[in-house]
Amino acid sequence: MLLLFSELIQVIALCVSIQILLQRRLNLKILIFMIIGAECIAHPLFPKLGASSILFSLLFIILCIFWTIRKIYLSVIIPVFSLLLFVISNYIIEMLQIYLLSNVLPSDIQGNDWYLVVAVIGIGMLTVLLSLVGRSLFRKFKGHDLFFQRYGILFTVLSIVTLIIFYVNIYIGKQQGFSDENIEANSILFLFYFALLLVVFIVLSRNVYKVTMMQNKQVQYERLKEYTENLEQLYTDMQKFRHDYINILLTMSEYIRTRDMDNLETYFEQKIMPISRGMENNNYKLGTLQNVKIQEVKGILSSKLIKAQELKIDTCIEVVEPIYKLNMDSVKLCRCLGIILDNAIEETEQCEIPTIRVALIRREGADLIVVTNSCRPNGPELFKVYEKGFSTKGQNRGLGLSNLKEIISQCDNVTLDTQIKDEQFIQEIEIFE
Repeated sequence: MLLLFSELIQVIALCVSIQILLQRRLNLKILIFMIIGAECIAHPLFPKLGASSILFSLLFIILCIFWTIRKIYLSVIIPVFSLLLFVISNYIIEMLQIYLLSNVLPSDIQGNDWYLVVAVIGIGMLTVLLSLVGRSLFRKFKGHDLFFQRYGILFTVLSIVTLIIFYVNIYIGKQQGFSDENIEANSILFLFYFALLLVVFIVLSRNVYKVTMMQNKQVQYERLKEYTENLEQLYTDMQKFRHDYINILLTMSEYIRTRDMDNLETYFEQKIMPISRGMENNNYKLGTLQNVKIQEVKGILSSKLIKAQELKIDTCIEVVEPIYKLNMDSVKLCRCLGIILDNAIEETEQCEIPTIRVALIRREGADLIVVTNSCRPNGPELFKVYEKGFSTKGQNRGLGLSNLKEIISQCDNVTLDTQIKDEQFIQEIEIFE
């Protein structure tokens, strides 16, 4: 019974460590299923394989994670890394027993089954603690998507090789009876290999960070360039309006000179008012965009909204308070806004009354970005629009909204809420500080 309890504690510690490093991407049902499944696999194998039985549970856990998040590198690296932390914690506790507790506690207490259970609990707690430290470091690391794209295979192989080295040495130690000298040698070796793995990760991540910074600057430059071009176009339109305004006044001057008020009124209603309404509908309604102080965000918003208005879509943006900072990676945010606005433009083009409304709202502890667009009454069910591959525009087109959902899932402090109400498709991105 105590053996089963000890195994269960180890499996729970491993799964909790994985959940911590994955930054809570697994829901409670999946986590419980992983714990039960891993224990059911490890328990019958433990009498024959010993500590190596956890490797079969690890394979089961990897499959569960991949089935949930659909990312092969992350599904392999995180469980392997968690198991490495567990092994390191095990040997740290062993070293504490050898150098501290062996001189304090009597030998009969050290051999007691309950003492072993307490040791296992200590190993589990230390594993969780190291995982929390690892997560805090990982959260500060920007550009992890690019990291896995570039070095996913390399780091996966290094992690697996390190794990193999660990368990080969554990097997050799088991053959030799796990003497104090063997435990000490393994501890030094494991710490060395683990430190080497971390050094490789840090070196590669610094390289990725530099690349990410360059990409961010490139994106900012492109958005600023796009925004500048839009301003130039607006200036050109103002110049045209100035020229047209003078001509309009000249056309009215003859009616005024002859005091032909009836014809002037007719001319005004039939000729001037349609021009006025057209200008009102095409004044770009982007005045409050000046409150967006993040240049790349301002660039993507202005370019997409001006494109919408050129397509005769009634477009408006509201930004009441100045927005100097949003607690989300600007590249990911621009990708999200681009997907949302592109889909909004394509949908509203199919509507009788095409409208797009964008609002940036500052709230206590969070910023809210709301995009509302008109939609067709017979559109698809809400749960279908985020399915990968689903599209109302033909084959191989339905990746935008599924990509949007994936990007949002990578950000712990960002949520996406979608609803359809009164033939309006509403998407809200909430960014917590």
